[in-house]
Amino acid sequence: MYPDYHMHTNFSDGHHTHDEMVYAAEASGLSEIGFSDHISLKPVAWAMDLKRLPELIDLIGHIQKKSNSVTIRFGAEVDYIPGLVDQTRNLIKSMPLDYVIGSVHFIDDWNFDTDINGYNGIDIDVFYRAYFRLIGEAAQTGMFDVIGHADLAKKFAVYPTFKMQKIYELCARIFSESGVVVELNTSGKNKPCAEFYPSVDLLEILHHYRVPITLGSDAHVEQNIGQYFDEAINLLKSLGYKEIIGFNQRKRIPISI
Repeated sequence: MYPDYHMHTNFSDGHHTHDEMVYAAEASGLSEIGFSDHISLKPVAWAMDLKRLPELIDLIGHIQKKSNSVTIRFGAEVDYIPGLVDQTRNLIKSMPLDYVIGSVHFIDDWNFDTDINGYNGIDIDVFYRAYFRLIGEAAQTGMFDVIGHADLAKKFAVYPTFKMQKIYELCARIFSESGVVVELNTSGKNKPCAEFYPSVDLLEILHHYRVPITLGSDAHVEQNIGQYFDEAINLLKSLGYKEIIGFNQRKRIPISI
């Protein structure tokens, strides 16, 4: 089994404790997992209380020391918010992280990831362009090791009227030039879009630009750890990928597939 670097505990919007997620990973045969609870400088219910960061750091350090069969990595899923880059960068530096997933969940103050009512009456083409512009900006900040669920805009199966090829090409170039890894997030299969993030079309272009890939289930419950990973690995192989990326102390570890 390959590492699962995207999962949430009850420190943010997950339903289980760190220990419960470790036990589930052991039962699933995973040898390595990374915790990546939501961290956001916008006050949202699904992100962790930043006052609990010292508690989180101590807890993960304790779990790392006591875990024998599963290697534990300390990650975080951090929101990219324009105008708060310096604050975000300082927050990231304050934690002993193995990797940082950068995600975009907001267009201005609209949390498009959870507020489905916000789609009523909007121009979907404008929305898509705004989303992919922000994802590109996130990569260019240099703060993030990984770009999370890179085409999240499709979550609720709303799509633009134009072909996405040019935007995908631009994003892939930015990702390549910025040196980020892109996450193959398998949770999209459970959403209205019913496919991985990113789509096969985007993955093909990412491979052309030699953008490396890592894996994440985005599990919020223990049952979803490592979900669809066999399918994800087979897809990556079919596109020509030979490896995925692991992390340790912000350094990359290539893993053959």
